[in-house]
Amino acid sequence: MPVPEYLLAMKCMAARLGGPAGEGSDVPDIRFLIHHLQLKSAAAVLEIVAQYYPANRIPLKTQYLVEGLFEESRG
Repeated sequence: MPVPEYLLAMKCMAARLGGPAGEGSDVPDIRFLIHHLQLKSAAAVLEIVAQYYPANRIPLKTQYLVEGLFEESRG
């Protein structure tokens, strides 16, 4: 069974947002894992992702999604 940190990294790397045709979204799982792991910042999430994937290979959409989730919770 994968550890929660690895699941978070995989979900963040996929960063599927869903769509009108019923495609799945990774956002609810990412939110759940952030809460479960008690992460307090986008930097903390991206640090976990970088433990499993090279930092230079983390897509911009992943960075924007993670940062947006924390901005959402502040607003």
